[in-house]
Amino acid sequence: MSENFGYIDIILLAIMAGFILLRLRNTLGKGADNMPMQTKFTQNQVTEDFVKPTPVKETKKSKLEFEEKTFKQGAEAAYEIIINAFAKGDTKTLKGLTTKEIFKSFESIIKERNEKKITSELTFIGIKELKILDIQNEGTFYKVKTKFVSEIVNCLKDEKSEVIDGDPEKIKIVTDVWVFEKDLKNSDPTWYLTELSSEEETKH
Repeated sequence: MSENFGYIDIILLAIMAGFILLRLRNTLGKGADNMPMQTKFTQNQVTEDFVKPTPVKETKKSKLEFEEKTFKQGAEAAYEIIINAFAKGDTKTLKGLTTKEIFKSFESIIKERNEKKITSELTFIGIKELKILDIQNEGTFYKVKTKFVSEIVNCLKDEKSEVIDGDPEKIKIVTDVWVFEKDLKNSDPTWYLTELSSEEETKH
């Protein structure tokens, strides 16, 4: 009797296995029992899919159109990077984000600070306002004038660490008008800073 029950158990297990396999086939497709299925991702594939957003349109035309929202996001990031790099004397970063003329101006001021052993200390608090003032373009070449209103704390110190300009305890409201340029046909995604002017007021 016990031997017969053993055979019945084996038959029942075989039926259950067949049922589960059938369900898997219906859910995952024919490749379920053979692998590799499309649902199997490598770590690299998963990272790529989540990090790189899939554009809605992959047409050539869409890539050559100015997108205000995308520009503002990039301009905000570039603004913070550039003012921090200038304060630190990071010419390598500045060179990658500015035109030759603007870079020479930055480089000249940084060189003068170094010669006089002056250090610049800056704390970037944040951008209060970002507004596009003007957009000029010739074909795919764009120049975008942008207004930034930001809050910063900055000062200059001499070699004895004494403050010679600015105030390390006060927040300044700075209004900058910067012009960025880029040829949308260029595969380089960088908008280069080409012009700038600024004014400051102390926050009480």
